[in-house]
Amino acid sequence: MNTLTKLSLSTTLLISSFLISGCATGGAGMVGASSNVKYGDAKAAETVTADFGSTDLQSTAETLTQSLLESRYIAKAQQPPKVRLRSVENKTYEHIDTKAITDKIRIKLLKSGQVRFLADTANLNQVNAERDLTVSATTKTAMKAMTDSDYIITGNVRSIKKANDDIKDVYYNVSLELVDPQSGEILWADEKEIRKVTSKSSVGW
Repeated sequence: MNTLTKLSLSTTLLISSFLISGCATGGAGMVGASSNVKYGDAKAAETVTADFGSTDLQSTAETLTQSLLESRYIAKAQQPPKVRLRSVENKTYEHIDTKAITDKIRIKLLKSGQVRFLADTANLNQVNAERDLTVSATTKTAMKAMTDSDYIITGNVRSIKKANDDIKDVYYNVSLELVDPQSGEILWADEKEIRKVTSKSSVGW
């Protein structure tokens, strides 16, 4: 075997060894070595920007849920009332996922065991489609029971933003109302207020 052949064989063996070693470490290990991603505390205060964030979502749901559960229409009800949670309207200058707010509130209310929830407009079509599959067991009385709610919950998110060359001040107001769908009477209302103040950095807001 000549020198050139030996050199070629050695190079081939070296490349093969490198590839085998790379495969042995696994893709996850290779990605992890250069990744800056890490898990954080989902309950920790989030202060990355002055925009409506996860901490605002959590504190809003906690405050308004507790207030509603303490109202006499829920706390003193003889049996858990049937509630339909309407969408919260976003009247702010920024995009806010208001469905995340209502979902969080719905989950907390359901966990309390003090209310029963009816399907909202977002998934009522899916519920009706499911009922159509079992049409033989569906009666007008059952349909009426599904659509009749004791109360509906509506709400709004508003914001006011003020800024100068050095400071930006953002005020959020999330309000909910408990309404009797038969009379239209507002039985309960409460709000969550949030204010955020940000100092301008050297790279802007």
